[in-house]
Amino acid sequence: MAVRTLTVECPMCKGELVVDADTGEVLSHKEFKKEVKSFDEFLKSQKNRAAELDALFAAGKEKDKQRAAIAEKKFEAAKQNKDLKDPPPTINWD
Repeated sequence: MAVRTLTVECPMCKGELVVDADTGEVLSHKEFKKEVKSFDEFLKSQKNRAAELDALFAAGKEKDKQRAAIAEKKFEAAKQNKDLKDPPPTINWD
């Protein structure tokens, strides 16, 4: 009788576990080796990360400005059309 096995990811080390499907017994475990970086490589990556974070922050500020401009346009349209009970279908009232 052949043993049915399952291959799953180890929750601890993200390695590979081979498990007997019938009994649930772990038959083998392969741990993946993590790549160790030097301290100098870490510092270089952190310097690059600062520039990336600055770019993301600037993009977020620009998106916020665009949202504010859209909200202002919607507000002005609502002020001009005080007597409308339902908004016109061309204006998206988020």
